[in-house]
Amino acid sequence: MSIGVNAATVKSLPAAARSVPRHVAVIMDGNRRWARTRGLEPVDGHREGALRLGEVCEWAAEAGVDTLTLWVLSTDNLKRPAGELAGLLPLIGETIERLAARGRWPVKPIGDFSVLPGHLRASMERARAVSRTAPGMTVNIAIAYDGRREIAHAMRQILLTGVAPPADGDPVDDWQLLIAQHLYTRDQPDPDLIIRTSGEQRLSGFLLWQAAVSEYYFCDAPWPAFTRDDFRSALDSYASRHRRYGH
Repeated sequence: MSIGVNAATVKSLPAAARSVPRHVAVIMDGNRRWARTRGLEPVDGHREGALRLGEVCEWAAEAGVDTLTLWVLSTDNLKRPAGELAGLLPLIGETIERLAARGRWPVKPIGDFSVLPGHLRASMERARAVSRTAPGMTVNIAIAYDGRREIAHAMRQILLTGVAPPADGDPVDDWQLLIAQHLYTRDQPDPDLIIRTSGEQRLSGFLLWQAAVSEYYFCDAPWPAFTRDDFRSALDSYASRHRRYGH
C-alpha cells in the first residue's frame, strides 16, 4: 500500500490485514555528511534536515501511520563541538515548536531531558502543551535519547516507586510488561518499521527494548535528501514482508 491511501480506511482494517505499519521510527542520519559534500557548515545540514521533519510527518499521516518516532538527537551527539551545538540545539527547539503549532499532531518529546539546556527543555514543554489535544498521529521526538539509558531509567522508576508485578503470573512476562509500562513510549505500540538514512546499517542504541521484532529499512540517502519516494519505498518494502513473530 503506497502513500496517498485513505488513512481512515487503513486504520479500520484488522491488524493482520494492514500493510501499513502502525508505528514507524526513523533514525535521521547524515546531516553533517550532506553538508560536507556541499562545502557547507554542519549547521547548514541540520537546518536542511529540520525541513524534512514536517514533510515526513505529512507523508506518514497520509499513509495511515498511527505513531511516528523521529530520532533528532542522541546523548552522544551532545559531545559534539560547542560551536556546532550552539547552532543545533536552538534549531531543534524552534523546529519542534513549529511542528506543534500546526495543531495537526500531538508532539511528544522523549529522552533524558536532564542533560539538556533549559531553553531546549522549555521549548519541548511548550510543544507538548500546545499540541496535547491535537487529533492526529502521535509524533515522538527523541531528544537526548539513548536506548540503554531509557531501560535503566525504567528500572530506576520501578525501584523508586516500589511497584512489583503480580505474584500469580509468569514472572518473566510480568516483569517485561512492568518495564514496558515505564518506558518513554509506554501505552504506545512498538515500532513495526525502523528506517535509517545515510547508508548506515545499525541501531546505534535506538529503541532497543521496543525494536525486538521490528522490521528494518536502510536508505542510502542522507536525511536532508530523504524524499517522499524514499519513504514510499520503505513502506512498500514493509508491505512485501511476511511477519512471522517467531512462528
